[in-house]
Amino acid sequence: VFACVGAPSGKRPVAETHLSEFAAVHEANTLSLVSTWHAVADRARRDSTAVLAVGSDAGQAARANNGPYSAATAALEALVTTLAKEEHQHGVRVNLIAPSLIGSPLAAHVMALKGVTDPDAYFAQLPWGRPLALDEVAAACIEFATAAHWSYVTGQIYPLGALR
Repeated sequence: VFACVGAPSGKRPVAETHLSEFAAVHEANTLSLVSTWHAVADRARRDSTAVLAVGSDAGQAARANNGPYSAATAALEALVTTLAKEEHQHGVRVNLIAPSLIGSPLAAHVMALKGVTDPDAYFAQLPWGRPLALDEVAAACIEFATAAHWSYVTGQIYPLGALR
């Protein structure tokens, strides 16, 4: 099971961010996994399924002007750890992959919210001079969720990025 739903924040300070934005971002990034789990739990338990949530490094990074998203992705990490502990008895593995910036239309939107006017200059500041590619993230997701040599791990948060 892959849980990949998410939404960014408006990139404003917490004091200027309406509570409704916190709720909406939390619903999209955290409660979406709860909804998914409610829908698939019985079958996942019968089949000893691997569950992989896709979050963000923002849960650990907690950057300024990103309060709703940082809080939601940190909550997603806690939820994944909790589910792993609850579902271990059923043979279900639950992990999270936490990528940094992914080159995508959503990333372009987020950069615009942040006021980035020169994406190439922004990317040049990243550790490898570029964002992650979607196919890199997809390959990592498939690897963590399906490869036999990962079958022991559960309750883990896997950062997918480079040191900053």
